[in-house]
Amino acid sequence: MDKKAFLQIADKISKGIASEEEVALFNFYYNKFQSDNQRWEITESHENLEEEIRTKIDEAIKSQEERPVRSFTFSYTKVAAAIALLIISAGLLYIIKQDRKDSILAGKTEAQYKNDVSPGGNKAVLTLADGSSIVLDESENGRLATQGDMAINKTGNGKIVYQSAKAGDANKSGSPAYNVITVPRGGSYRLTLPDGTEVWLNASSSLKFPVSFDKNERLVELKGEAYFEVAYKQKAESGKRKAERLPFVVKSDRQVVEVLGTHFNINAYGDEAAIKTTLLEGRVRVTAGNKQSPKDSKLLRPGEQSELRVAQGVIIVNEVDTEEAVAWKNGMFQFNNSDLKSIMSELERWYDIEVDTKDMPEKRFNGIIPRNVKLSQVLGMMEKTSGLKFKIEGRRVSMLQ
Repeated sequence: MDKKAFLQIADKISKGIASEEEVALFNFYYNKFQSDNQRWEITESHENLEEEIRTKIDEAIKSQEERPVRSFTFSYTKVAAAIALLIISAGLLYIIKQDRKDSILAGKTEAQYKNDVSPGGNKAVLTLADGSSIVLDESENGRLATQGDMAINKTGNGKIVYQSAKAGDANKSGSPAYNVITVPRGGSYRLTLPDGTEVWLNASSSLKFPVSFDKNERLVELKGEAYFEVAYKQKAESGKRKAERLPFVVKSDRQVVEVLGTHFNINAYGDEAAIKTTLLEGRVRVTAGNKQSPKDSKLLRPGEQSELRVAQGVIIVNEVDTEEAVAWKNGMFQFNNSDLKSIMSELERWYDIEVDTKDMPEKRFNGIIPRNVKLSQVLGMMEKTSGLKFKIEGRRVSMLQ
């Protein structure tokens, strides 16, 4: 892309009229030019771009702070525009003015960020039923293994797909065989389960699932965070006029989610005070404890999020911005009045770092930025909107006194 086309898209984004395709194109070339250290001279027609961006960012932040948290209902186009504005503030001005100090997200010194940290990537380990392990990010594309009648394949985009290797039902008699996919800190991964359900796993997460699902129930066990797009299946029962849907159940520590075919996100990290389940489509039932001895149970509608407060065993349901809950799956950080410590926990998992939170104040943030940028750019955005200063030393982040 040449300079003129790049800046034309930047102008459209700053006015909130860019398409999803244009925003994606802008993101790609921005990161490419930054990594290649390419720079452009600023043109007279774009001299006022910095001031326009500053004004729009300030207006966006102010409008978000004036709205209650539960009322966020961004459209994807508006989110994309906000993302691009933050990207511009983080990097475009650096590119076109050839001076890092002139970046909106500047305010940092070489001493602060001399040990910058790269973002996470496509990383996971698949543990098979026999105990053997496959490092997925180091494996070549194609068939990785065969278990019973099920073939495990790695596609060209790094995704794992379970497919029947033979015609007919892959279910076999005897004890079920289980696989576990484990995503480390600094990683994420996507897979297709044997029933066709699509799963995205976030950093520091794992999913245990059978190689072939039971005929009466599909059960998986989650640690950490995952987004599910559940495939529609019917029970294979005879003698009924209308076959029943085959339930899909996600079990996590102190919670069970029962699904009948839907899109939803579960955040169930062990170090968080609450387990959050966000429903985008369909319907799910969230139960605290287990189905045999439930402590509390709630049925969610699209646009709602349940929050299981682990200490009390109580489920609270609120309307939320679902795009914020699945921003990670779409390659973004999205902060809607998010507190500083929860943001730092997210950064710890994605960048595989340690954060010293003992001197961090009670601050809240609004903003959107891609997850494929370096840590310094995320911290820089937070510095711009808060007045705080951070320091990176190795893989440790702390407040700059």
